[in-house]
Amino acid sequence: MRGKIAAIALMGVVAGCQYSAEPLPVAAYNVYSSYGEKLPGKYLLYVSSSKLRKDIKPSDLNCAAHTFPLDVGSGFTGSVRKTLATLVDELEVVDAPVDRDLLKSRGARGMIIIRGEDLNGRLRVVPGFWVNGIETEVEMAASITVDGRSGRLLGATVGGDGTAQSDAGGFCEGGAKSLTMAAEDAMKEAVGRLGEALTNSERVRGGV
Repeated sequence: MRGKIAAIALMGVVAGCQYSAEPLPVAAYNVYSSYGEKLPGKYLLYVSSSKLRKDIKPSDLNCAAHTFPLDVGSGFTGSVRKTLATLVDELEVVDAPVDRDLLKSRGARGMIIIRGEDLNGRLRVVPGFWVNGIETEVEMAASITVDGRSGRLLGATVGGDGTAQSDAGGFCEGGAKSLTMAAEDAMKEAVGRLGEALTNSERVRGGV
């Protein structure tokens, strides 16, 4: 009797589990550039990632009792900083956007603002002979603007997506691992495209 009660209690705990997925920063070092040198001068960088958080639920009944909180915010911010540091001569991270009227006094050529705009994810359980698998897909959107001392130099929106597979595990905990891998791929793609938009902009390179 006691064994049954313990088993029921354990099932109740497991049914309410949340398995968080928090990908680490992934720099995009293979950014395509039409130029042989970094973006010259000093630029200020502000990154907003508050929108890059979402609870992911399985798309079918398998593992439906579980929630997978996906938080890409910290990883995205770190990925942007690492990637842009390889593309710009001097990069200063700021806590809030700086008005273009103040750029000259800060010794900066421009203000780079990057925002995570949207995040979506899908999780599906794939039945297997011995163990179940999990397939995930993560899509994200991000924007970049660059203001020079005389006005707007660049504005663009990019996307990134990633897919991954893993074993489901005993209680569907493998979903967090799969979501993390997919999110890292999506981040790397999105950040790489942000970097390409910045480094290949003639207006940014020529605008003071």
